[in-house]
Amino acid sequence: MHQFENAVDAVDIGCEGAGRSTPRPRPGRFVDKTAVKAAIGDARAVTVNALGPQFHRGLEPSRYGRPGRVPGSVNVPAANLIDPATKRFVSPADALASFAAAGVDKNRRVIAYCGGGISATIDLFLLHQLGFEDLTLYDGSMGEWAKDPSLPIETD
Repeated sequence: MHQFENAVDAVDIGCEGAGRSTPRPRPGRFVDKTAVKAAIGDARAVTVNALGPQFHRGLEPSRYGRPGRVPGSVNVPAANLIDPATKRFVSPADALASFAAAGVDKNRRVIAYCGGGISATIDLFLLHQLGFEDLTLYDGSMGEWAKDPSLPIETD
């Protein structure tokens, strides 16, 4: 059994008196389509698609709009980071191997996306647990990207 001990530090909780807190997104943890587009071709960044390979490759119709992926993005499906038998995260070694095989390393900024910014948080959570620091979420994800004809899209 593998358990990760820390949570992703994407939100500050500010206390405003007894029993009250107000969550606020930390600056820099969330990016928009402009930042994602700017990262295409930037060797200092890696864009990670957490959707299944059939959606990443554009082989199936997408409920998000045009099929495919952000150009140059790599695929580390969130579903592959969960053990199907136990419903727990895979071991840290297995997670690290999956990310490394896709070219994700600690020297590059990571921008993770999926369909709507939910599954990508699994990738980001595990990367955080593995000691990666420069982690961002494109929360608009394919739900925004695939519907915007001005943005490039890539398929196999």
